[in-house]
Amino acid sequence: MSPQQQAETSHDPNAIPIEAELVARAQALGPVLRANAERTETDRRVAPENLEELRNAGLLRLTAPKTRGGFGASIRTQIEVGLALGRACPSTAWVAAIYNGVKPMTLMLSDAAREEFYRDGPDVTVCSVASVHGEAVRVDGGVRFSGTWAAASGCEDARWALLGIPLPDAAGGRPSAATVLVPLEDLRVKDTWHVAGMLGTGSQSLVADEVPVPEHRIISAAVAPSGGSGFPAALKLAATLNLLAPVVGAALGALDTVRDTLGSGRGIIASVYQDTTASPSAQMWLGEADHLIDRAVRLVTSAAGAADAALTGDPLTPRERSALRMDMVAAVENARSAMSKLLDLNGTAAFSRSNPLQRYWRDMETGSRHAQFNPFITREDYGRLTVGIESTVSLLV
Repeated sequence: MSPQQQAETSHDPNAIPIEAELVARAQALGPVLRANAERTETDRRVAPENLEELRNAGLLRLTAPKTRGGFGASIRTQIEVGLALGRACPSTAWVAAIYNGVKPMTLMLSDAAREEFYRDGPDVTVCSVASVHGEAVRVDGGVRFSGTWAAASGCEDARWALLGIPLPDAAGGRPSAATVLVPLEDLRVKDTWHVAGMLGTGSQSLVADEVPVPEHRIISAAVAPSGGSGFPAALKLAATLNLLAPVVGAALGALDTVRDTLGSGRGIIASVYQDTTASPSAQMWLGEADHLIDRAVRLVTSAAGAADAALTGDPLTPRERSALRMDMVAAVENARSAMSKLLDLNGTAAFSRSNPLQRYWRDMETGSRHAQFNPFITREDYGRLTVGIESTVSLLV
């Protein structure tokens, strides 16, 4: 059965599907997401129809626990879904990655906070800005905070936000980093997302003005509300991989676009070739781009498999985690190299506003600069570990 046929088969949204079906559903959404990609970019937020299709396909409940009606999908499946969505619309895939990738953080919340969070069901949407900003003061029963948090992808369609704040020490000492869960209705969205790529992610700023947060919705580094020992390293990797999938997916979409163009019989200007595919050098260029993208996909899915294994087996060592982040950086660099070759093959026509290739290119160049994929800090950590320095400079490892 084809992905399209599988998606068209009626399914119970509350039933837990086999994970291959989830990937097939994502692939089947391709035509809709591609059709709405330009509008998503123009409106600077994901088209409502895209979100509705994601919700109907169950692709906003991938990481919600099964006890809450979610699918509890493997990291590998999350990434394969992200690749498929990114192949059609990287902005939509990025927002879906945020909504799914952030949900596991609720494992660190108190039972009462999780009850509030999942009150609207497993498809509940949440955005996040993990970096610490603003000011906070302790009040009776919790904290009150103010500040601005930039680049909150998908915030305009989110129900909740997880924001990093400086949590005042109860004894009067220095504040410590903490995360608060806040309803979007308590925050103000500020229009600041005017960028070159990933325009459709709606990554606006969130503004808080003396917003109260009860103690049970605070995740403190000093206290694990659920009695746990902290956020598993494998789930930190999963959050990064969820964002990487749309970036590599953009390269897959670009490859599809160039193949379609070359398949139309287009020739090479100022050459004897009336059909580009007749040129051995063009064949080689396309083949190298295809191989680079295939290698990027293999690196990403392999890293996802390693993270899955760590959730049920022995935890990853710092060196293993660093090596996986090196693989993620390599995937980004392979995808970028492939994109450059695809642009060469398409020529200046690729930069026409009507050509989806330029959107894939801009989305990749913007999305791949996220702090999670920092290439030089990732290499610095790996080098330090190689010579036996156990302390890392990245807060992600």
